[in-house]
Amino acid sequence: MPAYTPGIAYVELVVADDRLVVEYFTRGLFFDQIALARSGDRRSTLLRSNAAEVIISAPTDPDGPLADHLARHGDSVADIALYHDDLPALLADSHAAGLSVLAPVGSRTPHGPVTARVSGAGSAHHTLISTTSHLLGRLPPGFAWESEQVTFPVPAESRAASVRPQSVDHVAWCLPAEDLEAVTARYRQAFGMDMLSSDQITAGPTVTNSYVLSAPGLVFVLVAPDRRRQPESSGQIDAFLKAHGSAGVQHVAFATNDLVTAVRMHARGRVEFLPVPDAYYDRLPTSLTDRPQVRARMDDLRAGGVLVDHDDSGGLLYQIFTRSPHEGGVLFYELIQREAPSTGFGRRNVRALFEAREAQARVAGAQGSPPSSASPRSAASPTDD
Repeated sequence: MPAYTPGIAYVELVVADDRLVVEYFTRGLFFDQIALARSGDRRSTLLRSNAAEVIISAPTDPDGPLADHLARHGDSVADIALYHDDLPALLADSHAAGLSVLAPVGSRTPHGPVTARVSGAGSAHHTLISTTSHLLGRLPPGFAWESEQVTFPVPAESRAASVRPQSVDHVAWCLPAEDLEAVTARYRQAFGMDMLSSDQITAGPTVTNSYVLSAPGLVFVLVAPDRRRQPESSGQIDAFLKAHGSAGVQHVAFATNDLVTAVRMHARGRVEFLPVPDAYYDRLPTSLTDRPQVRARMDDLRAGGVLVDHDDSGGLLYQIFTRSPHEGGVLFYELIQREAPSTGFGRRNVRALFEAREAQARVAGAQGSPPSSASPRSAASPTDD
């Protein structure tokens, strides 16, 4: 049974074709399909890999709120649910910070609400779940879960803990330039998040300002265009805001213990990753290449397109972006491996990841296709070997 500690409980996606997206997560990213729920205007599937839980929801009522969300934003993250040990206090802090406190949902106990919901940045909101409730069980509350049904079992060779996603490492948001400071202030006050770092990154036509906010079990990366250095609406952040229709979640990053091996295994499940030019590895500084663990892996890192960097603590981190498996190519995923004491991000990797996205956008633009979009059907189809 999962441990209910403060942090991310689950991430809920709203998608047009839940079957294909579930297949991508199960056959591609090695999540287990745990349970199904059918109620109201939606059909939902709970997926789990170690501590990472993802709910895939699709509208069943063309006039319902879920269908409206899909029409406005396409396949996207609608909910980042959080566990908290003092829900009444969290609701009070959220209200004081300017987040809209929506009507509490689910049951109540003498100690307060079991679940509630508050607005978030742009198109995503936050379901808040009390860790002290006696109603907590194996499955997230608020859904009419049916008996467990595993229709896409993870291949036996992919069940090693080092290969499968361990948890949600962070969530990255794209914001309009004018919203960055206000959203940052609201999340810091509402959820007690600390400012881990701030940075400015230039990659092609994109110039961004970013803040990394952290709390126990929770990391948000907030990114917005820098209108002083990028006055025109160009680059990948503006492209996201236009395609998505508002601020929202650009990508979800999953932590893994062995990224090099995981990339090989996920590729067999037809997960596609953004390529990295060989020049990236040729330019790595000796402060990285002289480390024995990096030197021993260099050929594998290069072959898999895995980026390597260190954060301000000196801890190593390895990262890679997927191509988007969603129609429209807006939402995508990241895999990340950290070696202690890494808790932050490396500037070199962030720039390289942005450059990979810009390069893919240029290729897609030349071909007349959405940026970084891979068909869920092809991405999740069985391998031939």
